[in-house]
Amino acid sequence: MSDYDPFVNSVEPAPGTCRVRRIVTGHGPDGESTVLLEDRGRWARTGHGVPAYVVTDLWRTNTTPADNTGPLRDPMDTDEQLPIAPTATGTVFRTLEMPPDSEWRFDSVGNEIKPLAVHTTRSIDYAIVLRGEIWAVLDATEVQLRAGDVLVQRGTSHAWSNRSDEPCLIAFVLVGGNLPEE
Repeated sequence: MSDYDPFVNSVEPAPGTCRVRRIVTGHGPDGESTVLLEDRGRWARTGHGVPAYVVTDLWRTNTTPADNTGPLRDPMDTDEQLPIAPTATGTVFRTLEMPPDSEWRFDSVGNEIKPLAVHTTRSIDYAIVLRGEIWAVLDATEVQLRAGDVLVQRGTSHAWSNRSDEPCLIAFVLVGGNLPEE
């Protein structure tokens, strides 16, 4: 399922969820380096209709090497529906704040009401846990990640499960690639 996209703009992120501050540099009219853009949580969307499940897209490129010339154009500022994965030669940088599974995947008596969101992307993904803990669920195994841990996700089928009592904040850098069977 490489066209996976559970994120929507129709549900507002919950108060108290992380609003990532984005600062983008470039060159001013005099050629000196400077800050050209600063905002907070502008491109935040919710996942699975859950207000505390928030993805914030920070930047993307369509090609590598990235073009750092010319005037600044925010690649997120478009009317197009942007896919989760990068283009074959592009990148995506985002954060994900995921609430505990108990707050959205299970009802009050522990019955699963939303299954794990198993998916793949045509990319190599670098996942860095910034805060909290999360389980990477793979076909043959599961691994627990805590703040400071890094997972290199190589186009494999996977899902995320937050089995703790606190939200988990993860940064992702996705680099265009292929799926192992391609």
